[in-house]
Amino acid sequence: MQINAKLWIGVGLTVALGQAGAVMAQDSHAGHGTTPPAVAEGGEGGELGAFDSLSEDQQLQGSLGLIRGHLTVGRELYTGGRGSDAIPHFLHPAEEIYDGARPTLDGRKVGFEKELDAVVALARKNAPATDVAKALDAVEKAVAKAEATIPAADRAKPGFLTPVIATLLRTAAAEYAAAVEEGVITSPMEYQDGRGFYAIAKVYLGRLSASVTSSDPAGNVAKSMDKLAPVWATLQPPKGKATPPGEVSALVSNVELALSRLR
Repeated sequence: MQINAKLWIGVGLTVALGQAGAVMAQDSHAGHGTTPPAVAEGGEGGELGAFDSLSEDQQLQGSLGLIRGHLTVGRELYTGGRGSDAIPHFLHPAEEIYDGARPTLDGRKVGFEKELDAVVALARKNAPATDVAKALDAVEKAVAKAEATIPAADRAKPGFLTPVIATLLRTAAAEYAAAVEEGVITSPMEYQDGRGFYAIAKVYLGRLSASVTSSDPAGNVAKSMDKLAPVWATLQPPKGKATPPGEVSALVSNVELALSRLR
């Protein structure tokens, strides 16, 4: 990964949110005794570190989201015949995210390091896509087991989940920014990371459907989220001029603003 190229933009997003961001912060603090998502920091460690200011359950939800995001694009690449491109995405959860979540996972007796290692081993042997898919399914089953240690009621509450979604999107935007150089995407890997994190943020948003209906009848959250879809419309980055990272960060800010209104 291009570690020195990380362009974390959390400060700009926080400023753009203004008063609405403070409302989200108050909601999260009131419900879980924590502060809102921290400004992300550079480097691969910054992916998981972006959740540091949240509660332990939210940090776990976020780290599982990052793992799922990496494996989502890895699966897409491997099943699409691009096994060598998929391997880094399979490696990153084990090498860069799992260790940060290890104390919580081990404490709850829901670790799944062996399952992650099995995926990497198969991919490195250029195993059939069906075998890799089965190994990935085993990881997802283990991830779901880990996620189940978080109270189910919390996992569907805006106060719990919106800061996690917002931080996933900030991280996706940061990955995208790191992928762009002189107006074009030069790092497919960074671009694909952002695609994976955006995909999982959408999955998490789907869990808030009841809240979106009751406190956001116009569907502004989903509409704002969908405006990001063209940024990662394809698995391989688009050729030519890319959407400017500043525009992506502005779109993420709009989603955060809409999320902050959910109750």
